[in-house]
Amino acid sequence: MKKINLILVMAIACFAMSITAMAQSNPKNILFIFDASGSMWGKLGNSTKIEVAKQTMGTLVQKLNSNTKAGLIAYGHRNSECSDIETLQPVAALDKTKFTATVRALNPKGKTPIAKSILHAITLIKAMNEAVTVILVTDGLETCEGIACDIIRKAKAEGIKITLHVVGFGIAEKDLSSLECAAQAGGGQYFPANSAEELATALEQSVKEVPKGDAFLSIKTTLDSKLKDAYIKVYKKGNPKDGFAGRTYESAATNPRILQLPAGTYDVEIRPVDIDGYATIKFSDLVIPAGDTTKRDIEFKQGIIETKITRNDALSDATVQVFLTGTKTSVANYRTYAKAETNPAVLKVPPGIYDIVITSAEMNGSVEKKFIRQTVVAGEKIALPHNFESGELLIGAKNAQGYVDATVVIHDLKTKKDIASGRTYQAAGSNPKKFILVPGNYRVDLMPVKPSGLAKKSITAEVTVNSKVEKIAEW
Repeated sequence: MKKINLILVMAIACFAMSITAMAQSNPKNILFIFDASGSMWGKLGNSTKIEVAKQTMGTLVQKLNSNTKAGLIAYGHRNSECSDIETLQPVAALDKTKFTATVRALNPKGKTPIAKSILHAITLIKAMNEAVTVILVTDGLETCEGIACDIIRKAKAEGIKITLHVVGFGIAEKDLSSLECAAQAGGGQYFPANSAEELATALEQSVKEVPKGDAFLSIKTTLDSKLKDAYIKVYKKGNPKDGFAGRTYESAATNPRILQLPAGTYDVEIRPVDIDGYATIKFSDLVIPAGDTTKRDIEFKQGIIETKITRNDALSDATVQVFLTGTKTSVANYRTYAKAETNPAVLKVPPGIYDIVITSAEMNGSVEKKFIRQTVVAGEKIALPHNFESGELLIGAKNAQGYVDATVVIHDLKTKKDIASGRTYQAAGSNPKKFILVPGNYRVDLMPVKPSGLAKKSITAEVTVNSKVEKIAEW
């Protein structure tokens, strides 16, 4: 599951950064807000986030057009107060050497006052009365008061000429809706970056002039009538490498997700987060007209697989795996344990046809029950209870002096396979050794370890349902 999510996040990161073909030159005025909070000392590979950010910012500045005006705000670099926000360089003709040296001198110490730093930037922009692209580089979420998204919305409503991009650098939190909301409200993009290479690409894309769109696309994603997080990407028809990407999250601030686009024909792909096995939903040839908002509401649907697992009619510990039928593609995994809080297992999966494999976690011999080609319908539940039958077989090893340490191999006489093994040791806690087996007939092979020189012995045993059979091999 985590691996799948990581792949999806990386894909969105690369996709969001691939809008070069849709971009133009650098904006005339750029204002960086640089995170110098204490968390920037966090490790990233063989370095720290602050060192990587300083080096990457220095490289970026050297690539900016000579006629670009740039400014720098930093927060958290002097103390741990939420008011620690400073204009280190106003938006002015770019002195690349001075700008780079200023960034290099930052020493992370404090908090992450994102909302206040954006207010600080807005004050500067008001005095300029010019359009400014603000690029916030942060490695965390807000740790002070204020809601950045609301502040940006208010500024835009007042006619302040601000575009806001957000670069999330090595952020550990899963819900980044507050940052994506701020970028959305600011008419910009959110760029995730979890390595030096991704940070470099994100910053390079954030300083590109994004063409202003005259159309809007609104995407709302829900599950069981509640907001549901989903990945989305939107690209010009026939050009999947270039476009816009993001997530809806489960917050009204970003769900529906509203994208401002040039009018045209687009393809849209939507995939829910944390629902394995759900096929990507696609809208092809979606016409988004100028001067209007095109809305798409996506309701993800699920059905329920419920399976109560018992052994000899008592709640039992087992693993439950759900696969797309006829494949090894896993859709859901669960463990019931032998307690009412978790047993029966209740698994929510997309509508479809599945194979369900239940494996006892208590019995020896990889005992399984399979339910093949089970159809799950949206909004409905299928019940697949199963009771494992078993008995106990206790195998002891002794001689005249006491316990014998011996290896034990259980051989199923019906299947002619070895199904379990163990060791008795010379201790009452393990001698006799307990095995929980499917009812049947077994041969037990014992090979003494201590004392040495004893010969191998074999004994037979019949195990019946709910029985407790004890067999002692004696030398």
